[in-house]
Amino acid sequence: MEVIEEIKTACSLDLLEYIRWKDEYPKEAQAAFSEFCLRFDQTVLKTAEINCKKWNLSATVALDIVNCTFARVWKYTSYNHEKSKTENIDNGIKRWLSKIVFTQLTNYSNRGTCFEPDKETDLSLIYTLDDFVEKSTVDTLKRKELKEQLSVLDDVINSLGEKHRIIFLTYKLYTHEGNNIPRDVSKKLQIELGLVPGSIRKYKEQANLQVKSFLNQYNGR
Repeated sequence: MEVIEEIKTACSLDLLEYIRWKDEYPKEAQAAFSEFCLRFDQTVLKTAEINCKKWNLSATVALDIVNCTFARVWKYTSYNHEKSKTENIDNGIKRWLSKIVFTQLTNYSNRGTCFEPDKETDLSLIYTLDDFVEKSTVDTLKRKELKEQLSVLDDVINSLGEKHRIIFLTYKLYTHEGNNIPRDVSKKLQIELGLVPGSIRKYKEQANLQVKSFLNQYNGR
């Protein structure tokens, strides 16, 4: 507990060192990662929003870029201050994060998503709201907040047929503002659910209408 408290005031460089030891000290690494995200969240968000505007992408995409940027930090804690062009550690990290943001924007532009197919974000299908929350962010605190925000949808999501539910949640995770889902995900949907693309689109439309109707009733419209 004492170490966790020390992490809150630790140097940003030390936070990254804790994160590097995530396999050996998972609790300390997660605490350091949460503090790191809290410390640099606004910087990354501002950079993402500015660049998304230049690329004619929405604010929703900017939030995804932020999540992908920090996911990258968690997976590859590669910052080396000796190679930085500034003496100030936080400024050096901000420049490093800006480069990661640009990389994630490029991924989004090329693939329609910035999520990378790996053990943590493997472009798998989404079966439940818990799966959706788990895949949406690697930050424990943000997962908790997102789960609370989406709790209102529990009943309507559970009332969907299995195929409707999987298609709805999978599309919600991997698509934004009308963009297509990654090809690998589309193929998985077709193979696992035994559906052709046209049928998948129909299922998606039906699920969207059902959820939209529920939200309209919930909001008293």
